[in-house]
Amino acid sequence: MRKSCSVVMSARLWLVLLSLGAAVSALAQSAAVEPPVDEAAFGVIADYYEYDHDLALRPQEFGQWPWRGPQTIYKVSYRSTHELQVSAYFCVPKDYKEGERRPAVLLMHGWNLFWGKNEDWVQGWIPVLTAAGYVVLAPDHFLFGERKPAGGGLDSMKELGPYYMRDWMTQTVVDLRRGIDYLQSRPEVDPQRIAVLGGSLGGWIGSLLTAVDPRIKAAVLTVPASEFVTSQEGAWSVINAANFYGRIKPPLLVVNALKDDPKRVARSRALFERVPGPKKMIEYEEGHFLDPAKYNADILAWLRQNL
Repeated sequence: MRKSCSVVMSARLWLVLLSLGAAVSALAQSAAVEPPVDEAAFGVIADYYEYDHDLALRPQEFGQWPWRGPQTIYKVSYRSTHELQVSAYFCVPKDYKEGERRPAVLLMHGWNLFWGKNEDWVQGWIPVLTAAGYVVLAPDHFLFGERKPAGGGLDSMKELGPYYMRDWMTQTVVDLRRGIDYLQSRPEVDPQRIAVLGGSLGGWIGSLLTAVDPRIKAAVLTVPASEFVTSQEGAWSVINAANFYGRIKPPLLVVNALKDDPKRVARSRALFERVPGPKKMIEYEEGHFLDPAKYNADILAWLRQNL
């Protein structure tokens, strides 16, 4: 009888160990990141994000809102490639004095089709950043916010193919590079002190932008949603973050939310390990939305230190 119980217990222990091994293996696979392409292949990829740098900006200003918050918000637009106009908010601290050159932050919104630059996260960050003395540019991504076509747009990423997504992402990154051109053209901005701050979708976009634009002096990627593309096949490789993190040179702060999608957190950690330059990771016991009014001290400290 004892021998029989011992056999049963051994069998149960073996099953437990097998289950534990499978769980560990699954966790390891979820954290694994595909190898990056080599330098020759990345040269081809990076060319998708280039544009004619002498292209006239043709900026427009439509009005201003100076009555609430520590900033004056100007509604503006500027010209990008393919004759597209990028709608944006240009925000200047109220204590700005004529002739000053302030550091600037390019603010990149998340997946919020209709709202774009009007999403809560961006609107929360604008007063936090301007109160700290930064000029802010918050554009609408291609096909988002004011740029969302009636009855169309990126309604579901799962339904979109690699060429559509490649063309959307490359246009968005070029639009943001043109945003840096716009910032450098403004008399309020120190052209040598421009940082980027992106959340969620903006964090994914920001990782690509930071790797291809050498003018960025500091970067902050919060809850970066880079898990949408993990393939290295064809057009997908052009927008796969795995090919960009190892080529990020300016100081990088990555902010994760531990109650977010576990795959997102695991991928963010693995990609972070590839960054060769100065870097820091912060993780909060919070869900995907990190309220700018609550979670700003570490980010502001990073910008002060590196910008």
